[in-house]
Amino acid sequence: MKILIVGHSVFDTISFSRKQVFSPGGIFYSAQQLLKISFPDDELFICTQIDDNSKEHFLPIYSEFNTEFIEKVDSIPSVKLILDNSSERKEIYFNTPSKLNINKINLSDFDAILINMITGNDITAEDLKLIRSQTSGIIFFDIHTLSRPMNQSGERIFSQIKNYEEWLRNIDILQANENEFETLGVFQSEMERVNNLFEIGVKIILLTKGLNGSKVFYKKDNEIKSYFISAKKIKTTNTVGCGDTFGVTFFYNYIRTKNVYHSLSEAVEKTEEFLKKRN
Repeated sequence: MKILIVGHSVFDTISFSRKQVFSPGGIFYSAQQLLKISFPDDELFICTQIDDNSKEHFLPIYSEFNTEFIEKVDSIPSVKLILDNSSERKEIYFNTPSKLNINKINLSDFDAILINMITGNDITAEDLKLIRSQTSGIIFFDIHTLSRPMNQSGERIFSQIKNYEEWLRNIDILQANENEFETLGVFQSEMERVNNLFEIGVKIILLTKGLNGSKVFYKKDNEIKSYFISAKKIKTTNTVGCGDTFGVTFFYNYIRTKNVYHSLSEAVEKTEEFLKKRN
């Protein structure tokens, strides 16, 4: 299969439990996991940005991809992540990236495309519309930081996505955590929002619930079905990259098997492995 992943690269300073960890981040986690689970006959492409100051952290992974859509820039975003298990992590950006250039990509070549809105500025709604118009392949969309606009201090704050329908009518699979999910329109219940998203045209909804587990919604015989898998209790404070690992694992398994339950099970299992190795 020919697979494209799209999203900004960032360099993280992760603060937790009186520790600081410096790490390549953003689409790096998706790329790293895709390399681990893909088949040798897959053709892997990545659309992102790198800079001279931090490229040595990214290239050991990115060089395993076709790199023709990697753009060199003066500086990728530097991000401070403050982790607190009792609440959503705090994100502070110290510079803002330019959007990714997808115009030079022959999108019709790809069997599947994963878009992870790492910074929320990775692509525009018009770019996504263009992607949809040029490919019949599966489009996976992790809403991520699109749900958290940046304030004047560089901090990301959850806010309703005013034109969310414009984005989501052009995708097949949506991923969001519970806080991100709440930014997709104003509804009284989870199922009201799920119904609305299916009406817009989303085919599969992945809803991650942190330490509680993960849920997938899909339609079968014109009826909404769901599976929920609870999470194993793994003691860790640094969960950065878990959602990216989960998403790309579901994405890859689904485009291979078209089996929702198998793909969810694999995503949960591989995310647990990711956390255990970090410990």
